[in-house]
Amino acid sequence: MSLFSYVLMGVAFFAGVIKSGFGIGAGIFLTPMLALATEPKEAVVLVAPMMLFTDAVAVYQYWRKWDLRDVFALAPPCLLGAMGGALLLNWFTPDLARRAIGLIGLVYVGTELVKIGLHASLTTQSVARSIPIGLVAGVASALSNSGGVFLSTYIAGRLRKESFVGTLVLVFVGLNIIKVGMFTGLGLLNRRLWLMELAIIPLMFLGSLAGKRINRRIPEKHFMRSIFILIILACIKLLFF
Repeated sequence: MSLFSYVLMGVAFFAGVIKSGFGIGAGIFLTPMLALATEPKEAVVLVAPMMLFTDAVAVYQYWRKWDLRDVFALAPPCLLGAMGGALLLNWFTPDLARRAIGLIGLVYVGTELVKIGLHASLTTQSVARSIPIGLVAGVASALSNSGGVFLSTYIAGRLRKESFVGTLVLVFVGLNIIKVGMFTGLGLLNRRLWLMELAIIPLMFLGSLAGKRINRRIPEKHFMRSIFILIILACIKLLFF
């Protein structure tokens, strides 16, 4: 098999592990890995169906664990942002998009961490904050599979680990349906790529089972610390690598 085949299989497995284990968008880490073996824009497109499948599995795994207030507040602007971002993918270069998103993400995460350090109250759910965060997350997700940076930071600390993952995956399953539909309609996700996706479904499923087991074993107090570390690493990855 080619290097691309091995990388694609590894990405498929870890898509399930990260999604079911932590909820934060696995695409942040996996899109750059896949881009090592294929053209960056194709890597963005290939990862989108992986995120949709692993989201669907995680919705089943975390059934009714979600917080519906956050879901209803974030989902509509996320969907609008994803549609706009999919159209922009034809004009934005992947490098420009990911660096801009990484910079914005670091500023946003840093602001939230300062609030926590000053013992300020954690971000509360509100429509006024949910709309811009959802829009940015949708655009970021379509351009570089990195919307999880914004959504994860927004709800981190307010929800217990199972509710955190359940809420994120329920928002992202709708978001990824829009992305996959737009990519297919625009001809970016073609028959050749769809056949690749179908071949790696078993690996995504196995990764999801492993991710769920990891989530069960992580103590609650260490879970959010792990989430913030992953978010910061994701932003640094987007900005510098």
